[in-house]
Amino acid sequence: MRALVFDGETSLRELPTPARDRETLIRVVKAGICGTDLAIAAGDYPVRTPLVLGHEIFGVVEKAPPGMEPGTRVVTEINVSCGACRFCGGGMRTHCSRVQTLGISRDGGFADCVSVPPENLHAVPDGMSDECAVFVEPLAAAVELTNMAPVEEGSSCAVMGPGRLGLLILQVLKLRGASPLVALGRGDSKLALARSLGADRSLKAEEAEQAVEISDGGFDHVVEATGSPEGFSLALRLVRPRGTVHLKSTHGRPASFDMTGAVVRELRIQGSRCGRFEQAIPLLAEGLVRTSELVMHRFGLEGHSEAFRVARSGEAVKVVLSP
Repeated sequence: MRALVFDGETSLRELPTPARDRETLIRVVKAGICGTDLAIAAGDYPVRTPLVLGHEIFGVVEKAPPGMEPGTRVVTEINVSCGACRFCGGGMRTHCSRVQTLGISRDGGFADCVSVPPENLHAVPDGMSDECAVFVEPLAAAVELTNMAPVEEGSSCAVMGPGRLGLLILQVLKLRGASPLVALGRGDSKLALARSLGADRSLKAEEAEQAVEISDGGFDHVVEATGSPEGFSLALRLVRPRGTVHLKSTHGRPASFDMTGAVVRELRIQGSRCGRFEQAIPLLAEGLVRTSELVMHRFGLEGHSEAFRVARSGEAVKVVLSP
């Protein structure tokens, strides 16, 4: 099979089709490029190599253990856990002591096929488009943000970085009743898209002081999804005392911040990772979260170099690969 392999640099190679006992073989139909993929390819996010990249995966069951029919349309959770450690037993599979993560510590889905345990798979409705299904994994992560630190109706919220993940988070916050809801970014087209998807206001990053005025002294919740260490410092300036800064960037680089300021203002700094697919799938199936406007560029695996260039440049919100 063909696979996009990172080994210090990214290249398309021929690899054996994976065959793991008691696992399901998925024929990959669509896979989205994530900020983590870009960080790995740039060498900012250390991983074991060689590694097949890609974790936002939609595909069709090719071979499966008894209980799952070939041809089923599925998406997959990215963390493969042991099911036996204290974290798995406590419902924290993402933090499994022996966790493997697709496209990060275990071969992922930028390939013709990927092998995953059947318990990681979720069927998607026939009415959901292939490209929409690619958004289940990142949307689940967006929803998890509000699970980790609930956003009450009427809470003032700012989303920094209206890109691949930020625009999904913005829509989830809108569904939660956030008001006012402000998007901050650098590109005019993405800020316009943020307004069309529910932002009450959109501002350039250099207009951050206006955002503080809009929020009457600081936001209840500020989401840092810029993919830059500098975004964290700005988020701390925008949040109100005893407010929450949600960290969603996985750019792989260290960030420094004013710890004394965070202590004195009694801030809550909340990270969140992967989420629950069973919460994300209905939001997409019922059209409560829009994704069609987000996919702007599509490439085959052979066009991976241009696909990564476009994704990294900010020319597109979402870039999708089709094996």
